[in-house]
Amino acid sequence: MNGDEPAAKCGEFFESGDGKQWLDEQFEQVAGELLLLLELTHDFAPDAKRVLVGYPRLVPEDTAKCLTPAPGQTEPPLADIPQDTLPVLDQIQKRLNDAMQEATADAEGRADFVDLYANTDGNTACDGADRGIGGLLEDSQVELIGTKIPWYAHPNEKGRDIQAEQVADTIEKILNR
Repeated sequence: MNGDEPAAKCGEFFESGDGKQWLDEQFEQVAGELLLLLELTHDFAPDAKRVLVGYPRLVPEDTAKCLTPAPGQTEPPLADIPQDTLPVLDQIQKRLNDAMQEATADAEGRADFVDLYANTDGNTACDGADRGIGGLLEDSQVELIGTKIPWYAHPNEKGRDIQAEQVADTIEKILNR
C-alpha cells in the first residue's frame, strides 16, 4: 500500500487482494502462537489458572459517533480515520478477539477468556462522556518531559476500571469453581 494514498483505501486493501492475504497470514500466525503460549504455560505450570484477556472495543457499531469530539476535546476520537474505514478496523479487531477466544477454547479447558470486546460496546473511543478508550490525540494523564502524551486509543481511567472489574469477576469465578 502506498503511504501517499488516502486512508479510505485502507479498508479496500485489507478486504481484497494482497492486503487480505497478508492479514489472513497474520491471523493464522497469531492463532498458532496463542495456542502454543497456552500449551507451554500449561506444561511449565500445570496447576496455574490461565486467563487470556481480550482487547476492549475501539469502534462502535454506529460509526457516526466517531465524527464528534468527546466532551472537552477538539478532535474526533479516532482523528482523521474516515468513517467508511472504521467498520474495517472494527472487523479486524473482532477477528483478533475471535482468534483469542478460539485459542482458549482449543486449550481444552486449560484457559479462560475475558471477552472485553463484547462487554465494552458502550464504552468505545467514540462514546463521548462514557468512553473507556482515550482518543488518538486526546491528552492522557501521563507526562513525558513536561508534556502530556496522547492516549493513542488506550484505556482511560473509566476503561481501566471497567476492564479491571471484568477481569476480577472472571478470576473470582475461576477460583470458586
